[in-house]
Amino acid sequence: MKNPYAPGFWCAVVALVLLSATYFYGVMLAHQIDKALVFLDSATALIAVMSIAVVAWASYQAQQVKKRQLSQSKTLVLVWDTKVALRRVETVFDRYFWGSYWQPGRTFQEVMGELTGTPLEKSLEMLKIQCLKLDHEVAHDERHWLTNARELSDVATAMARERYQLDVCDPRNDSPNGVVINRDFEVLVYTWTARLKTFDHQLDEMEVQYS
Repeated sequence: MKNPYAPGFWCAVVALVLLSATYFYGVMLAHQIDKALVFLDSATALIAVMSIAVVAWASYQAQQVKKRQLSQSKTLVLVWDTKVALRRVETVFDRYFWGSYWQPGRTFQEVMGELTGTPLEKSLEMLKIQCLKLDHEVAHDERHWLTNARELSDVATAMARERYQLDVCDPRNDSPNGVVINRDFEVLVYTWTARLKTFDHQLDEMEVQYS
C-alpha cells in the first residue's frame, strides 16, 4: 500500500540533512573539527530516530486501514446475505398469497390462517436470523434490522388471518360479479409493499456506505 505521508517525510529528512551539512561545514571552516564531528553524529542519530518513528507510525496506520477494510468487507457480505434473504421472502410471499395459496392442497395451518410450518414462515425466520447477525455487526445493542424483519412477519401473519376470514365469510356471494373486496386486506397489502420497499432501500444505502 502506498504511503501518502512518504513525500512529507522525505522532504523533512532532506531539509534536516541540508541544514546539518551547512552547519557542519560552517563549523569545520571555522577550524573546529571536533565540534563539527560531534554535531554530525548528533544529527545522524536524530535522522535515524525520525526514520524509525515515521516507519513505525506508518506501519500502525497501515494496520488500522487493513482492519477497517476487513470489517467493511464483512459487513458488506452480511448486507448482501440479508438482501438475498429478503428477496427469498418476497418470492415466497408472492407464491403463497397470489399463487399456491389460492389452489387446493393447502395444509391445515394454511387453511386456518396460520403460517406455522409454511415456506413463508421459514423464509421469514431465516430473514430474522440474518438481520440479527447484521445488528450484531453494525448496531450492537440495537435491533434495527431485526425489528424490520419482525414487522414484515407481523404483516404476513395478519394477512394470513385476514385471508382466513375471507374464506369463512365468502364475500363473493354478496359482491357484484363475485369480486372479493376487503378494505382491511387491501391496507395490509399496501403496508407489506411499503415496508418491503423501505427495508430494501435501507439495505441499498448500507451497501453503498460500506462499498
